[in-house]
Amino acid sequence: MMIKDAVNKATEGGYHLYGSDGMDTDYGGANSAYSVWTRKDNESSFIIPVEETFLDPDFWQALGRGLGWDQAVRTVHAVENGRSTIVTRARQHWLSHWHRFIDHLAAGKTPEAFFESLPCSETVGKLGA
Repeated sequence: MMIKDAVNKATEGGYHLYGSDGMDTDYGGANSAYSVWTRKDNESSFIIPVEETFLDPDFWQALGRGLGWDQAVRTVHAVENGRSTIVTRARQHWLSHWHRFIDHLAAGKTPEAFFESLPCSETVGKLGA
């Protein structure tokens, strides 16, 4: 998945921005650097850096809805007490993905690499294991 695909999925999941004065907008698309939003009152467009979008919890919640991260329980691989194991986690999967994203950046990796690393099952909206 590319950054533009992630922003598209989030808008499918309900992510929406308004103009600075609260005016409603339409989503116009995204690339790896910016997303474009067009005001409905005068059809002027404004761009938002994707870095700003990635700081918005509403983006991650909507991305989760768009990718089907809303299952009640999911099984994940984790390291506990120094050993690899499988554990179950309940709800708020968007939050764990957001934290993984932050950890990914802290390790010196790029946003592009994070979204490319999402499992294929999640990129098409299926329930991931």
